Amino acid sequence: PTKVPPDLVDKLERLALLDFRNQDGVDCLEKAIRFADQLHVVNTNGVEPMDSVLEDRALFLREDHVEEGDCAEALLRLSKNTLEGYFVAPPGKKNL
Repeated sequence: PTKVPPDLVDKLERLALLDFRNQDGVDCLEKAIRFADQLHVVNTNGVEPMDSVLEDRALFLREDHVEEGDCAEALLRLSKNTLEGYFVAPPGKKNL
C-alpha cells in the first residue's frame, strides 16, 4: 500500500494550500497516488509524444489587439494584497 510520510504531507499542504489534517484527507491523497501509479505499467513503446490532446483538430488563433493597455499598476491598486507587482491570493485551507 502507498504510504505518504508525514513530512511530505506537510510539504504538500504548504504547496497545494490543502488541508490533510485528518486521516480521510491523507487516505484520499494515497488513493490518488495509487491511481496515478498505474500509469507506470502502461506500455508506451512506439507512441509518439503529443504536443496537445487536440492534435487531430485545427485550432484557430485570433489576432490579439490590445484596446486598453498599460494599466497594470491601476489594477494592482484594486487588490487588497500584492507583492512585487503580483496579486497575492489568500491562503486557502480546504479539507479533502
